[in-house]
Amino acid sequence: MKHVAADVEQLREQFRVFLRTKMYRNTQERFRVLERVAELDRHFTADELYVYMNTCGDKISRATVYSTLDLLTRCNILVKHRFQGDSATYELAARKPNHDHLICRDCGHMIEFQESALLALQDSIAERYGMRALRHSLQIFAQCRDQEHCTHRRHGEDSTTSDD
Repeated sequence: MKHVAADVEQLREQFRVFLRTKMYRNTQERFRVLERVAELDRHFTADELYVYMNTCGDKISRATVYSTLDLLTRCNILVKHRFQGDSATYELAARKPNHDHLICRDCGHMIEFQESALLALQDSIAERYGMRALRHSLQIFAQCRDQEHCTHRRHGEDSTTSDD
C-alpha cells in the first residue's frame, strides 16, 4: 500500500501556496492528510484513507479527511474519479500523469494506460475551439472476455494493473 515516490516537500509547498492564496487555514491535520496520500500507490476512496490514517495512529476526523481531499483536488494535487458506484476515487496527479482507465463493469479489474493518439486528439480538439488543453480523463467500461473464468473476480486480488 505504501509507495513514497512523490516529492512530498514539493507537494507541501504547492498546497501551502494554494491555502495562502485562497485564504484557507494552514493546519497540521491538512498536511498530515497530504503526507498519507503521498504514501499511497493506488486509487483510494476517502473512507479508505480515513481507515488507513486511523490504522497509522493519526487522530483525525472523517470530515477533515473529506474536506482536505476536496482542497487537494482543487489545487491539482489529486485527481478525482467516479468509476463505478457512488464513491469518488482519488489518485495523486503527479504519480502517473496523462493516463486513462479501462475498467471491467463486472469484476472491477482496472487497467491504466497511456495512448499518445489521445493526447494528440485532446490538443487538436482544444486548438480547434481556440483553447489550450491541460489534461483529459477517459474511462472505458468493458467486460473481461472470459467472465466465467475471470481470475480477478475469483481470487479477490488487487485488480489494478498498469499497461505501459
